Amino acid sequence: MQEGTLENTDALKDTQTTAILIANPTAGSYTQHENEISNTISFMRSHGWQAELKLTQKAGDARHLTQEAVKQGINVVVAIGGDGTVNEVIQELAGSETALGVIPSGTVNVWAREVGIPLDFSGARDVLISGQTRRIDLGKINDDYFLLMVGIGIDGEVAHAVEKKTAKRFGVLGYLFVGTWLGLGYPAFRAVLQTDDHATTTNAIQIIIGNTQLYAGAIKYTWQAKCDDGLLDVCIVRKQSMLGRIAVGITFLLRRKEREHWIRYETGATIKLHTRKPVAIQIDGDPKGYTFHGPLPTTISVAPDALKVIVPENVPPELFSK
Repeated sequence: MQEGTLENTDALKDTQTTAILIANPTAGSYTQHENEISNTISFMRSHGWQAELKLTQKAGDARHLTQEAVKQGINVVVAIGGDGTVNEVIQELAGSETALGVIPSGTVNVWAREVGIPLDFSGARDVLISGQTRRIDLGKINDDYFLLMVGIGIDGEVAHAVEKKTAKRFGVLGYLFVGTWLGLGYPAFRAVLQTDDHATTTNAIQIIIGNTQLYAGAIKYTWQAKCDDGLLDVCIVRKQSMLGRIAVGITFLLRRKEREHWIRYETGATIKLHTRKPVAIQIDGDPKGYTFHGPLPTTISVAPDALKVIVPENVPPELFSK
């Protein structure tokens, strides 16, 4: 373990930890867990934290509230919600000394599952008090940071489709339905991918660029990724027939070694992607436009040690290099 890569959050009590908790009052998860949120704030205060709840009113408020917290030198910003809320918050936490805490209440909660943060309020708030603080990398695509992954191709198209359809109301089942419906007939796209000094031309149906390993709560496309090694991992799923796509899905779900036969795996600190036509992109599960297909490529890079995070005392060792 390199010196300075982690600390127990109890050590912050010497100067009283300050924290804001950000929640969306219009989300179903807020009305469902309003009492638990109140109990969480009381719990944190009983452990010496100076904690305050901040409610968003419109899109972008979580980012503005985080920006203000960083300016004020607040120790911790706690995102109450899913991976989309976390992604909004990290845009302003990147490069700061303010740590990210998470109380998961979203649909999939990939980051929480990845590092072992319990999915119940009681367990998650215990992690805030007794966990450890680590510095990890962030990915960056053009001007947007990502904590988990960027998906280009099938899953980008699924994220865009779900956003427009009532399927979003059905959570994971809605994503699975739309993903199956679109995935079997999704056309392959031609892409040129330059990873540091190595260029690859491919016909792909999906490209996952991961800072971490877990995807959609169950699959590991970038299964070798470490969130603190200064690199991004790239999994290119090559063009497949309909039966081939089903086989790919099964091997990844079951995490079989045979999955390596269906893909190309790369790593790099900077990845440049050029496609002949616009291809849909999702960032941390949310739709984020399309790849550039003109003279300038889409650039994805790593921001080493950009984010402080509060995680459990025992984290999956395969996710960290330090």
